[in-house]
Amino acid sequence: MLGFISDIHLEPIENNRTLAFNNFLEKASDRYEALYILGDLFEYWIGDDEDNLTISNIKKNLSRLADQGVRLFFIHGNRDFLIGNKFASDTNIRILDDMHIINLNNKKIMLSHGDAFCTDDTDYQKFKNETRNSSWIKSFLKKPLDERLFIADDMRSKSKSANSNKPENIMDTNPKAIEESVIKNEIDILIHGHTHRPEVKYFANGSVKVVLGSWEDKGWVFEYDSNHFDLRSFVI
Repeated sequence: MLGFISDIHLEPIENNRTLAFNNFLEKASDRYEALYILGDLFEYWIGDDEDNLTISNIKKNLSRLADQGVRLFFIHGNRDFLIGNKFASDTNIRILDDMHIINLNNKKIMLSHGDAFCTDDTDYQKFKNETRNSSWIKSFLKKPLDERLFIADDMRSKSKSANSNKPENIMDTNPKAIEESVIKNEIDILIHGHTHRPEVKYFANGSVKVVLGSWEDKGWVFEYDSNHFDLRSFVI
């Protein structure tokens, strides 16, 4: 069975969310042959050189899961797009490009964080393009950790303020962008997160869109194999 999660939004402190995620990893080897994390594993990520006991434990638990034979995959989210090769090496996780396609049981499954489909939020898309620029990333990662943390906190604060003034539909995925991608790539199942609006939606052509939920009072996982198809939640 494959497991798909996103938007856990872990912080570098031990809290209910961190405990729930580590508990989830402890049991995952009994349930999944592969686990896909579709972005925003962390609330923010200022570079692979940041480390503390909480982050170290998360990495160790991911690595342990990989050692138990579970294949791990990750797609960058809007919060943790700076996760890099060192993190991947430390956790034995493979980083995939957004909108990665896997083939399973004669089904084409597209995996995405989801923010690429929020095309109506032009301010966000402009900001995303600026911060994904290799020059911006290189310059940011050269700064001291405390300065990077200050910048990240400032960016989160400004994002929260800006989003509070945007209509809800602006921050949601654009139905046309979703439909075009599904049709163009002949996708059977599209799985994404980002919007924090969990649902399973069926299209007229038989394709399915699965939106993963964020881990708040509940955790969310989409489970799939040839005999099982379920978006389920559990209490944190």
